[in-house]
Amino acid sequence: MIFDKIPKPVIKILACLAAWLLAVMLFASRGFCANSNAGTSAAQFLKLGAGARAAAMAEAQSALADDVYAAYYNPAGLALIEKPMMGAMYAQYLQGARYQYGAMALPVGESSRRHVLSLSIANLGVSDLERRTQDTDLPVGYFEAANFAYGLSYARRVTDKLSLGVTGKLVSVKIDDVSGSAFAADLGLRYRLDTRAGFPVDVGVTARNLGASLKLGTGKDPIPSAIVLGGCARPRPGLLFALDLIRYRDTDIIIAAGGEYSRKLSGKLQGLVRAGYNNHHKNIDGTSGVTLGAGLSLSGFAFDFAWVPFGDLGNTFRYSLLVRF
Repeated sequence: MIFDKIPKPVIKILACLAAWLLAVMLFASRGFCANSNAGTSAAQFLKLGAGARAAAMAEAQSALADDVYAAYYNPAGLALIEKPMMGAMYAQYLQGARYQYGAMALPVGESSRRHVLSLSIANLGVSDLERRTQDTDLPVGYFEAANFAYGLSYARRVTDKLSLGVTGKLVSVKIDDVSGSAFAADLGLRYRLDTRAGFPVDVGVTARNLGASLKLGTGKDPIPSAIVLGGCARPRPGLLFALDLIRYRDTDIIIAAGGEYSRKLSGKLQGLVRAGYNNHHKNIDGTSGVTLGAGLSLSGFAFDFAWVPFGDLGNTFRYSLLVRF
């Protein structure tokens, strides 16, 4: 594979340079404090996330995700998967919208030279949308909207501390009889730091949705590309905290913070509780930003639940399943 042909010292240098460059783009780029591009991106469903665990932790996952849902948050996290794995999520979203995400990952090779391949699919569907051709009380008909993102990911654990990953994706949007598509890519890096506090800290850097504009009908708009910097600390067994700084091309800086506590209940049965805060929807009236969730894990199976409120717009609930073979 391509990473095998590059000397490890060179890879480390390139990784550090990439992290530095992305940090500069995030914190020092022109327009950091403004969202002048608000409302100019197509395929907004690409911001919806994956997995109930992540949703319960307010999407703070770039340095934490180490299962199949890492295909969305940071493909470098896929490199930590040791056995074949599948995951699926369902969410009843706002205004009758249905959001679903599924992924599978397959490790290949020995532990010291393991490669991981992953396939993923995300879908946001909305039906019974009212069609109106003029200002009337009653619609003249109904139509549907369907949004898909198909992803193929590759990840490699370069050293015991450094992982790299990439995802190629096809984004497809259809509204009534108008459709469009675009290709995009995600790039990810994950690095483990040793600290004097005696516990490890993981750092993640991700560039999401890098690609061409999506043409829909006569319009053409860019998809919501993003830069993400994140960290995750495990101060004691069963307890972890994660923080992400996210900047989409059409938003201000998004701060996402979350925590998770796990406890053995009986035998191999483990219970988990999670909470988080995300300021992405801070302008919505009512309760928003706070997220809560819980999960159960038994051997190779895990079930997770998350509550994500959107203020006066209503509540959303996410359910996900994870299977390790």
